[in-house]
This record gives sequence, C-alpha cells and structure tokens, in this order.
Amino acid sequence: MTRDGILSLAGRLPDFVVVGAAKAGTSSLARYLSLHPHIHMSRPKEPNFFNDAAHYGRWNRGILWYRSQFRSAKAVCGEASPGYAAWPARPRVAERMGATLPAAKLIYLVRQPLDRLRSHYLMQVRQGRFEGSFDAFTSAPGTADAQCASRYGTQLQHFLRFYPLERILIVESADLATRRDQAMATIFRYLGVDDSFRSVGFTEEYNTNADRMFPDARGVRLLRSAPMMLLQWALPRRAFWKVRRLVLRPFAGTPPPATLSPGVEASLRAEYRREVALVRELSGLPLPSLDRE
Repeated sequence: MTRDGILSLAGRLPDFVVVGAAKAGTSSLARYLSLHPHIHMSRPKEPNFFNDAAHYGRWNRGILWYRSQFRSAKAVCGEASPGYAAWPARPRVAERMGATLPAAKLIYLVRQPLDRLRSHYLMQVRQGRFEGSFDAFTSAPGTADAQCASRYGTQLQHFLRFYPLERILIVESADLATRRDQAMATIFRYLGVDDSFRSVGFTEEYNTNADRMFPDARGVRLLRSAPMMLLQWALPRRAFWKVRRLVLRPFAGTPPPATLSPGVEASLRAEYRREVALVRELSGLPLPSLDRE
C-alpha cells in the first residue's frame, strides 16, 4: 500500500471542533457544515473523544480511533461534541484538546443561558436521565455538566488557557436561527472555505422535534433497562432514536412544567448576568441575544 493509502486509511486529526454549548443548535450547525463540499464532519456527530465520562466518553479508545473518524480528502475536517464546554464537571477536556489539537479552530455556540438550561432539563427528562422538578435539576449533583454548560464566561476563560482568542469563534444561536446565511458565511470564512456556499439544507433545523416524547414511569424504567442501554451503545445514533420512539410509544407521558420558583430563578439570572458580562469582557463581543429575559 502506498504511503498516501496508509495515511488515508489511518485518517487524520480534525481542523476544527464545535465545542458547545449543548442545546444551542449544535446539531443543526453540524449538519449545515457537512453540506459544504470542502468540509468533512465526523460520523458520529459527537465523537466525545476528549471526554472520559461513563457511557459516552471515548478517550480510552485512543488516538487511532479518533483519527479514523476523519478519513477524508476534503480540505477541512471537523466534529461537534457540545459536551466539551462543561468545565469543571468535565475537567480534562480542554487540556486534552490543547495537547492533541494545538492548531485546531474552535466554534462555540451560545444561547440565552436560562433558555439553554431549560432545554437541557427537558432533554434529560425525555431521555429518562432525570426525574424531578426544574428547581431540583438546577442544583442536583448528577446534573453538574448541564449547570456548567450555561456558564459561558467560565467556559471561555478555561478554553483560553489552551487556545488563543483568535482561534475561538463565538456564534450566537439566535443568529444561526434568524440570520442563517450570514452566520454560515462567517463560519465558513473563519474555517477558510468558500463562504459564498449556500444550500437548500440551510432551511431546515435539526434535533428540534425528533425526540419530543416524554416517557411515563414505565417508559423511564424501560429506558434504563440493560437491553435499551445496549442498543444505545450498539446502534448508530439516528437508528437508536427511531427504535426508541417506536418502543416508547405505548409509554408516552406528559411534559413536566419547566418553571422555576422565584428565588431559584432570581439566583440563576444574577449568576448568568455575571457570566454574560465575563464572556463579553473576554471576547470583546456584544452578544445581545444573551440579555433576553
């Protein structure tokens, strides 16, 4: 086999990483990026290589596994694992990225922080990973990663220990939703590919309605069963969600109220104002959509 053939088989390391934030539009962004003829996006969308968390962290699979996700001759390769921006709940992600991908560019999507947290809560309930009120979710030990994900200033400050600001592009999810062509042109320009590219696929949004079924108590037990856990591990993500919706159909419940008590809400809003001020100070960006309350 030729040297080029060996390199092609081994894959390569990505040129950029969408690091977060979870529930800020990363699935849509990954899809839009994949439509560009000069960009290869990993499959699965979320390799989660730099995580070592239980169930989905893949750090222990090694660098050869990670490289194998980027077997492409396209000019630019990337991945999107929104769980990367959850320090210190996931403590070694940025450090590992800096050591493994020192020249990579980062993309960080940010969304109004309380809206993002609410969406994260509802996702965890739908997936059977949390039972309880939104109030309880905001302080439960098992939801630390979700709580950290809305602290944008803290996350950016941590990534700046390993990457210079000029290699971190912050994108407001509101811009991706309402000014999509302009937002994608900015991202393409940042990645060094043709920024005039447009696609009919940009008219769609992804991962917004595909998993809106809330399981009842029996459905939660089913989701936590060994067979379902095995299926989630063994099947491609899209195939698993199709199976999940089919299996859970007889066990559909009702969405929980995603409201907060006045005291908890006031405390969170004060915290998020500090975080938004910090991310603005560090980035020099106005980020107006983060102010909406």
